[in-house]
Amino acid sequence: MQLVEVTQESEAAVCDVLGQIFMHIKSVQEDIARLNFESMEKINDLVFDSGIEVNEETFVALQHQDILTQQLGAVSELSDMLQKHLQNFDNYETLESKFLSALEIAKAKKEAFRGNAF
Repeated sequence: MQLVEVTQESEAAVCDVLGQIFMHIKSVQEDIARLNFESMEKINDLVFDSGIEVNEETFVALQHQDILTQQLGAVSELSDMLQKHLQNFDNYETLESKFLSALEIAKAKKEAFRGNAF
């Protein structure tokens, strides 16, 4: 295995690529969240406009859609945090520490949003 010399240019290139990846993830997440929200609105409208009685399974499914929206929002926040850390890049050790901190925040949010879905 050959070692590659790390230069400021290569560090900047890696940070740029990672930033683009996070932007893509956020874009996909926003599309999914929007579609999920629109779907939930249409289902709610159908239920309330038709006077259909919501059973336990349907109620749980609607709760799951809400949890999906919350989880997707948390993923978007994580992506934003990581992008900001990349923009303020000092060195890999600092970046690793910031990324790990952001990951712990994201894990805590996942637990907070779990509800009855998991």
